[in-house]
Amino acid sequence: MKPLIYYAHSAQDKLGNLLPYEHWQTLQSHLVNVGEMAAEFARVFGAQEIACQTGQLHDVGKYSLPFQKRLEGEIKSVDHSTAGAKIAVERWGNVIGKLMAFCIAGHHAGLANGSGEGDNRRTLKQRLALKFGEDIPALDNLWQQEIKLPQNLSAPPLKADAHHPFFSYAFFTRMLYSCLVDADYLDTEAFYSNLENKAVERGGYPDLNALQHNFNQFINDFRRRIAQAPAQTEAEKRNAALNHLRSEILDHAVEQAAQSQGLFTLTVPTGGGKTIASLAFALRHALCHGMKRIIYVIPYTSIIEQNAAVFKEILGEKNVLEHHSNVEYEDDEELCPMQLAAENWDMPLIVTTNVQFFESLFSNRPSKCRKIHNIANSVLIFDEAQMLPKDYLQPCISSIEELIRRYHCSAVLCTATQPDIDPFLQSAGEVRELCPDMTEQFSFFRRCEIRFLGALEQETLLERLRGETQALCILNTRRKVQEIYELLRKNMGEEGLYHLSTLMIPKHRRKVLGDIRERLKAGDGERCIVISTSLVEAGVDLDFASVYREIA
Repeated sequence: MKPLIYYAHSAQDKLGNLLPYEHWQTLQSHLVNVGEMAAEFARVFGAQEIACQTGQLHDVGKYSLPFQKRLEGEIKSVDHSTAGAKIAVERWGNVIGKLMAFCIAGHHAGLANGSGEGDNRRTLKQRLALKFGEDIPALDNLWQQEIKLPQNLSAPPLKADAHHPFFSYAFFTRMLYSCLVDADYLDTEAFYSNLENKAVERGGYPDLNALQHNFNQFINDFRRRIAQAPAQTEAEKRNAALNHLRSEILDHAVEQAAQSQGLFTLTVPTGGGKTIASLAFALRHALCHGMKRIIYVIPYTSIIEQNAAVFKEILGEKNVLEHHSNVEYEDDEELCPMQLAAENWDMPLIVTTNVQFFESLFSNRPSKCRKIHNIANSVLIFDEAQMLPKDYLQPCISSIEELIRRYHCSAVLCTATQPDIDPFLQSAGEVRELCPDMTEQFSFFRRCEIRFLGALEQETLLERLRGETQALCILNTRRKVQEIYELLRKNMGEEGLYHLSTLMIPKHRRKVLGDIRERLKAGDGERCIVISTSLVEAGVDLDFASVYREIA
């Protein structure tokens, strides 16, 4: 019998039996909820009206008898996504309507190509050619009574970029898609959680004001301890001078935080405290401009683990989300909120990889795109910026510029070796440096004397390493690293000798790096010889008396 009420989701008991209709979620409720939530997500970039109607149309294909029968147990699949896409184009035309249609048609299967073939999926052009009552189910006219659509929609605040035609439209489509799929997931999750009387542990994180308080308390305590420690030896005086300059860099960065949003560089020499200085700037800048979160984008997981540990020490263990391939939150029930936050990045501080960040921005899959709308209204810190993927540098830089221009973001390129990206910049405006007097800073922090040793026989290198107390040797291949390590181990034993390689599992690598740091802290008398691939070279905090680096 044709139902008088249409439903979005059915409900079952613990045995899999269907519960009565009063336990099901009505379709009108789901569509209105998703529309309102998507609109709120899109408010920051001025697209709330389009997002609302996209949300209200995304499941309108469920206003059909075949889909309701599927909810009641029929196995035959039903296309419920195409209907809303067709209605959007028919009602609002080939510009606004098609942007919405991409999102609606792909809210389960992923964003389709416009007309070109790919991934063995129907293109949007093919989807829109399907006919009601023939290729897809006809809709009950009840939908027009329950879902009120405006006659006209304002166009999104976009225009084709002169340098990259239609890049802004493609970017906007993914932002809109992100608002839709995240709202769809969240409303469905909330319905089933309420049905089972289970509280979903989302949200409730401290805001950036609270994190700023934690940061200030940490820095004040640190400076108080430094001030109370008398500098008597030459090494202590040197450290006191280093800490003074680090404080100058941090304070100057904070002073610049009130500047207008845009693109910044933080060019700080090695040892200058750029991790904490960049966090200080990001917190103050975000609060000055009403921004919601800080996202650290880092090239290597080894640096992420190190920086995340610093942030957790300063801001609190539960206030920092690590999202990269080495983290498996699902194995720990206590970290369930972190697992949920990794789905859509709704925490105030995110630490992630270049791969995770940029692949999400250019993905077509709902699971990867959920988080994109939460990148808007953020301070983006690109640590070790010289490691931005060079093969994809133009799309990466263009996406950073787009986030700055249209999505209320600021970006900081943070490194000791700033890359020349001027040829790739089109519209980010003036690039502003946050480090004071870089010439003086780099001169002061220059603590290394570089010598070219020429070609060394293997035995000569081994002899040099055997004569060192604390030394790091970086070689170009894993095979060579293993070979040198084994030869030293046979001659010196394992005490104070360490091997690092990208083939090590993350837990093992973290343990070895921890052992090395403890060994180095013990003093000059403790032997610590490390043979490593280049994994330690971009931002891993280790200090040695001597470093041998094979020419690369």
